Amino acid sequence: MLVVLVCLIMSSAYTADDYSKPIPIKKKTNWEHFIDAVIDVESGGDDSAIGDRHLGKPSVGCLQIRPIAVREVNRILEASGVDGKYTLDDRYNRVRSTEMFMIMAEQIDCCENLSEEEFFEIVARRWNGGYRGHKKNSTKKYWEKVKAKYNEKQTNNNG
Repeated sequence: MLVVLVCLIMSSAYTADDYSKPIPIKKKTNWEHFIDAVIDVESGGDDSAIGDRHLGKPSVGCLQIRPIAVREVNRILEASGVDGKYTLDDRYNRVRSTEMFMIMAEQIDCCENLSEEEFFEIVARRWNGGYRGHKKNSTKKYWEKVKAKYNEKQTNNNG
């Protein structure tokens, strides 16, 4: 009896037309495309990438995060009264790395009158060059790489 009832409910809920419709695919937001572009430039999308091996404390993960950035994120969280801390191992986790990136980006207090692209430039250049990175000539080339990847993702709407 239960099987018959379930079949009746399911048959009334779906029609043949429902199965012929395409499944809607969520398109990425500009911010998601931007983060993907930074990841492409930083590591080529490799979550286990290790860069700057010549330094005592290399940058690692998809966003090439250095230990000092993990400490800074934890300092920000503590100052905000937020529980939880990031570890150095979190740099190898794409979700945790992206969270750290976003926490750092949220610290940029500049941008009410900026376009989205101008804001992205500041975020990218600071990510590459530190707190004053957006003012350094040395980060312009980095921004151009990120912008090119971002524009490519926007054009192709790569998921």
